[in-house]
Amino acid sequence: MRKAFVTLTIALVMVLGAVPQIAAQSTITSDTEITMENIDDYLRTGEVRFIDFRNYDDALRAGYIAGFELVPFFDYLENRALVRNDGWNFSSDDIVDEAMLERLFGPKDQVIVGICRLGIRSAYVFEALEHLGWTNLINAGGFDDYEGRYKIAGDGVWTGAKAIPAGGVTMENIDEFLHRPGAKYVDFRNVADKYTDGYIDGFEVISFFEFLEERALVRHDGWNFREANIVDEFLLEDIFGPKDRELFLMCLSGARSGYVKAALEALGYENVYNVGGIRDYAGDRMIFGDPSFEL
Repeated sequence: MRKAFVTLTIALVMVLGAVPQIAAQSTITSDTEITMENIDDYLRTGEVRFIDFRNYDDALRAGYIAGFELVPFFDYLENRALVRNDGWNFSSDDIVDEAMLERLFGPKDQVIVGICRLGIRSAYVFEALEHLGWTNLINAGGFDDYEGRYKIAGDGVWTGAKAIPAGGVTMENIDEFLHRPGAKYVDFRNVADKYTDGYIDGFEVISFFEFLEERALVRHDGWNFREANIVDEFLLEDIFGPKDRELFLMCLSGARSGYVKAALEALGYENVYNVGGIRDYAGDRMIFGDPSFEL
């Protein structure tokens, strides 16, 4: 009988010991102090909404906290719902789409815990929401300070761009890889060709025959490249930028772009893609030319 009593007592202590934690979590308000040091204690609270205001590429590169949803400030909220007129100093004039904020953040009495990288974006958004009547907002700070158990590690490199396929980028799939962050898109046809034959929206013309040849490159054997063909390395670096930059090159048939690709790779460029010739392009970004145009 005594053994049963002891067992029952231990069970009651275990249950009662859990009560304060449950009660504390079920009564979270804006006065509750939640920081990056104790946030793990609250992450499994069903009534609380956890929002990370960093961009998607930040979360997948640097990591994120399991249980947080992403509402990117720079990629989504800024210039749609909020426009910063004075840095991170909020004013009511910064709110340009109140209805959008109400759709995104829901009931104004719901507890919302926000974070970003340093806590600046979350503080700014919460000032806007408080101005509109939200009452239970907690800025927990910055992800950079988080050392808890629910961290999902990022890969350290992702920039928000789709991975290049093993087969490379061609005229068949170039539309999927336009407008990548930091990338450069170059068409090596003559300037007049752009306006007479048309061009792919997003590509700039740097004419091979009219500009690069004899200035940066000299061909000694047709389109067969040798390092001796480079006569102005600095001009090429000035035009194409950092050597880890993504470069997408094209021309009429792919010969000129292939030649320049070989030259750039000889200089140490790592991410150069010869997309091919515009005569093979059948995508959605074609800007048609006027064959009667004369430059």
